[in-house]
Amino acid sequence: MKNAVILISLLIIFVSFSMAKSIYQNQTAEIKKIKESISEEQQKGALLKRIAETESKIKRYSRGLPSTKENRWLLGQLSSIADQTGVSLISISPQLPKEGDKYVLLSVAVEIRCNYDQFGNFISRLESSPQLIRLDDVQLTVIREPGESLDLAAQVKPLANVKLIVSTLYLK
Repeated sequence: MKNAVILISLLIIFVSFSMAKSIYQNQTAEIKKIKESISEEQQKGALLKRIAETESKIKRYSRGLPSTKENRWLLGQLSSIADQTGVSLISISPQLPKEGDKYVLLSVAVEIRCNYDQFGNFISRLESSPQLIRLDDVQLTVIREPGESLDLAAQVKPLANVKLIVSTLYLK
């Protein structure tokens, strides 16, 4: 009888350990799934955060772009800056727009006459404009009158003829 009690006790202990092992394995597998799920959600959260930051940058940059598809806006900006800096506009000729996937590049060929100080102020104002305006090409030629002496006065403030290609972008 004593052996039967020991045998039954051992059987109960064995069944208990088997059940405990099974429950432990199931819980371990469930914990592993939960950890994987948490990791996935953290990755999604990080991705959503990067998307939100990118959208914020796009909105911030798009404020600096013109809202129109026409060169009139850029022509107005150039005229205004030329007036403010004392630069003489000789000619302005709009270029054909260049289309990208999500934007259009508007360009204008401009010829101006100015001295070096005026040119520096003109470029500075263009580049510090709140809207996105960029210089794509600059060709500067110093203008000398025929028979002009090369004395110091002529060298201090020489006039220059400048050809520029000025561009801006707008989103489609």
